[in-house]
Amino acid sequence: MWKILKINFLVFLSLIIFLEFFLILLIFIFDGVPLYRHFNLNEDQVISYKQKEYKKKNLENLDDFYISYFKGYDKESYLDKYLDQHQTTLDKIYWGKGADINFPMFFDKNQCRENNNNNYIYSDTVLIGDSSLFGYSIASPFDIVGKLRALNPDKRYLNLGIPGTGPTGQVNHLIDVTKDTNFKNLIWMFVEANDYEAHSPNVVCGYSHLEPKTLIREYKENDDYLISLKIFLSEHLRGLSSFIKLFISYENKFNLNKEQYEETTIKLKNFLDSKNVKNRYLYYLPYYNRHSYKNNFFIHPNVKKLNILKNDVKDIVTKHGFIFVDGDEAVKHIKNKKKLYHYEYQTHYNAKGYTLTAEHINSILDAN
Repeated sequence: MWKILKINFLVFLSLIIFLEFFLILLIFIFDGVPLYRHFNLNEDQVISYKQKEYKKKNLENLDDFYISYFKGYDKESYLDKYLDQHQTTLDKIYWGKGADINFPMFFDKNQCRENNNNNYIYSDTVLIGDSSLFGYSIASPFDIVGKLRALNPDKRYLNLGIPGTGPTGQVNHLIDVTKDTNFKNLIWMFVEANDYEAHSPNVVCGYSHLEPKTLIREYKENDDYLISLKIFLSEHLRGLSSFIKLFISYENKFNLNKEQYEETTIKLKNFLDSKNVKNRYLYYLPYYNRHSYKNNFFIHPNVKKLNILKNDVKDIVTKHGFIFVDGDEAVKHIKNKKKLYHYEYQTHYNAKGYTLTAEHINSILDAN
């Protein structure tokens, strides 16, 4: 009897070891998107847990330079500094909620983020896009346009980024608010995450959160054991999930409405022609899905379909005189690109991602 139990135990142990080896091998081959949503984990739960782990284990965070910028400040002292730097008043202040830092921001006459109203008279560069351009969850000057301004204090930038919008609404808003604006360069950002989807053609600027109690983001306490187990499983099974996704169809995923997008591109082209704007760029911003997969052995079908989306966008905009810029070039030297997102959660770029993007855009503008 003891011999049979021993054999069964060894067989069971061997199966466990084999399964663990198989799961680790799949992560090594594919990596992939963690299954946070499958385990009913939200952004706050994952980020708050990861934030504690990073601090406890003293792990490297690509955002450390950003977080350290706010050391020595509380909410009141940083707000005083911000008001003085931007020569604005308290009644014009709104608040953004970040993964680590809550931050003040002011809006211009059209409720867009941190533009001087004189920028609507003349700007060297106008930028249009969604929440990534707006600078979701990141304080100035670490958002894209804030970094551009820091790099070139003698130049004017008009940030028309509006969260939750798509190409059609962005172009309509540009035409509406810059009829009397003179500018030399146009950066049109296409975000791979969702700009292929249908969005409202009518948009308005303005996006903020309720005023926080503290400058440093505070999270509610979670059941650490349960959360840690879910996070472990979410990340440990990501290779298996990537393997299973080899056998699903991507035919109905990430499809651009090419007819509508071309109509929007032509509308923008005609507007820029009327204003004699010569330098026109489509900046293609990659997203977490692309960055979560390894390409060492072969390209995953998810990434292949995203490449089709990228090529569709490139074909349309270059056909109508825009210069296509692949934003993946800005971060190609980062080995683990999931670190470009807040604690590797599937959301917007962190300050490092935004900074590298801004530096890339700046190099493109400087070259022309």
